[in-house]
Amino acid sequence: MNPISRLGRHIAATARVLATALAISLAAGCGAGREPGEADSAAAAFLGADAVAILAAPDRVESFRVARPLDRAIDPARLVAGVERLAAGPLLDAAQTALVRELLFAEDSYQFEIAKGCIPTPGVLLRAWRGERYADLYLCFECQMWAVTVDTPADRFPLGREWEDFDPVQRPLVALVKALFPADAALQALR
Repeated sequence: MNPISRLGRHIAATARVLATALAISLAAGCGAGREPGEADSAAAAFLGADAVAILAAPDRVESFRVARPLDRAIDPARLVAGVERLAAGPLLDAAQTALVRELLFAEDSYQFEIAKGCIPTPGVLLRAWRGERYADLYLCFECQMWAVTVDTPADRFPLGREWEDFDPVQRPLVALVKALFPADAALQALR
């Protein structure tokens, strides 16, 4: 594929992500009553002050295709934040970073009252950097759950209480990871 076609596909994918996020935001009242970049109180309580500070204005956000194999040990050379790094994706652009921040900071993005009997096995990890500190966002599309940790050691995986449901924002998150990993068949098959 020539570079112009690839750029056109990237622009179209980003536009789809933003349009989906806008539609969901308008339909659900996402972030109503708060300033952009400010977390709702319930979202801030879940994320923690350190994560909110990093995610409010990250210097950059990296993307990784990851796996959490339950049947074997992870090669230490591929270990990142308790998961196996399968591939590095692109840095998120400004619009993608704003989308992730707004989804994480909106109480309507969560289902705090629901407890699922699902063991998260994330497929995507986003790492937001601010200075020397970072926040890791784990995305499990099988369980529709996410977790956020700060300055995660390479061998640490989030515990059950660190996970929360993202069912209300599944569509914009799927659109985002499809745009980040356009050649990944498993992610492209997500709905």
